[in-house]
Formats: sequence, structure tokens, C-alpha cells
Amino acid sequence: MTPTRPAALLGLVVGFALLGWLLAAAAYGSLPVLPLLAPLTTVVLAVVEVAMSRVVRDRLSDRPKAGGRPLHPLQIARAAVLARASSTGGAVLLGAYSGLLAWTLPRRGDLLSTERDAVVAGLSALAALGLVAAALLLERACRTPIPPDRTLGSRT
Repeated sequence: MTPTRPAALLGLVVGFALLGWLLAAAAYGSLPVLPLLAPLTTVVLAVVEVAMSRVVRDRLSDRPKAGGRPLHPLQIARAAVLARASSTGGAVLLGAYSGLLAWTLPRRGDLLSTERDAVVAGLSALAALGLVAAALLLERACRTPIPPDRTLGSRT
């Protein structure tokens, strides 16, 4: 599995922002109101991934914590897949909520629900950005450190 490319994530954000804006422009009146707790799940997932990244990083390093067992390679692979999926999903959410925010923000006074939806969309976009950052951190922690005897320039 190759590392996540920032350009791919940026493309997802831009594409889904445009799609979110177009959806809001075409059918905002028939869309359901955004739930107030929409960003909560994304924040919880981001916190879990930050905690996982610390555990994986510590257990893969040369300085394991007291009582810490080494991780099985499949556990690391599962964490890397979770990180990859979360960064992609977070980028999609970031784009969609940003597009909705871009449509609702200038229309806050026009409809009763636009002000509330603008706040929820903004908080959800921030939560999605945090998820992308946490996922990239977890993905980086899953990389196997290069042993000192295998650095560039060493002869074996």
C-alpha cells in the first residue's frame, strides 16, 4: 500500500465541495436539517486515531513502554488501512461540508435553517479536517522505522 498523496486528498476536497455546493443550490429546501451532533462522531474517530497513532508509534520504536507487547504485523496493517480509509472519508466530508458552508454562509438571514446549518457545517468541516490530520498521523506511525544499520551510506 502506498502512502496517501496530499494531491489526491485535495482533489477529493475540491470535488466534493463543488458537489455539496451544487446540491445545496439545487435542493436546499428539500434537504433535511443538519443534526447538531453531526461533528461529534468525526471528532471521536479523530481522537481514537490519534491515540492509536501514539500506541503504534511507541510499540514500533526501540523504546517500548513497560508492559507493552510488540504489535502483530496484521494489527499494523489494519491500522494503516483504517488510516487510509479515514483520510479519504475525512476529505470527502471536509469537501461536502465546506461546499454546504459556502452556500449557507451568505444566506444566513434568508431562511431560518441556514444560520443553524452554517454553524453545523462549519463545525463539521473542522471536525473532518481534524480526522484527516489524525488519519495521516496514524498512517505515518504505521511506517516501520529504518534500523540504524540500514541507513543510506552504510555498507553491508
